[in-house]
Amino acid sequence: MTGGVTAYDFQPVESHNSFEPDTQRRLGGRFALEREVGRGGVGVVYRAYDLETHQIVALKIVAADAGVAPQEEARLAREGELLANLHHPGIVKTVAFGVLEDSGLPYVAMEWLDGEDLAARQKREPLDLGEALELTDHVGEALEVAHDAGVIHRDIKPGNIFLCRGEPVGALEYRPKLVDFGVAANTDVHIARTGDVVGTPAYMAPEQARGDAPIDARCDIYSLGATLFELITGRPPHVGPNAYATLARLVTTAPPRLSDLRPEIPLLVDALVGRMLETDPECRPGSMREVRDL
Repeated sequence: MTGGVTAYDFQPVESHNSFEPDTQRRLGGRFALEREVGRGGVGVVYRAYDLETHQIVALKIVAADAGVAPQEEARLAREGELLANLHHPGIVKTVAFGVLEDSGLPYVAMEWLDGEDLAARQKREPLDLGEALELTDHVGEALEVAHDAGVIHRDIKPGNIFLCRGEPVGALEYRPKLVDFGVAANTDVHIARTGDVVGTPAYMAPEQARGDAPIDARCDIYSLGATLFELITGRPPHVGPNAYATLARLVTTAPPRLSDLRPEIPLLVDALVGRMLETDPECRPGSMREVRDL
């Protein structure tokens, strides 16, 4: 189980300053590193300059000193492959992926994002209901594209939705963009297996928490519903003192209704979130397209 933190759970952070690549440490003969901007259990992200494309990128690699198992290296390589086939402005764009010449470690270079993730925004200034619903619709559109391509994210949560400054969309002053496909699954190549529990407990679907296989788009629908629930109420549907307690509640207890915590919420919104959070996946909408049509 990946309890609360995925293997590559970190985000690029804001920086307004350019830098001179010739003065920076080189990595793999292609990337000039400016600085480290994030670190997870087995990986690290740098703000770097790509000497081939002449772009600032977020360079994600497996940390050389982490003692990483081969499956973790394969996970990062798979993330690059999956992202390379997803083309939507609401999904972080891959610039390049492969293996570093000097270390033989896999890497993914992604577009550099300026802004903040949704978790940070909620802490700083919570969204109102209209903004939360519009943001959810744009994220749902991006997920629809991923699902149509056979890719299930498996870790939708506020920390994996990045709000890109300077890219307004609809009534929003920013563009929400899906990031961190480190535990994504491709439905054409069976990755999920019984007993393999990945994701973040407060947002994962019950069948995902049980390690049921295979999983499908409905687990992302549940996670997006849990995210919307938190945007509206200030807390996820299931909260425990630790990851294991949260998982236990998730698989044994139905989530509360929005109206239990916010009785003034419109009935249609209450019904929408309730359907997305159905414990039985057969009772949820069958696709993100269906969710967006509700």
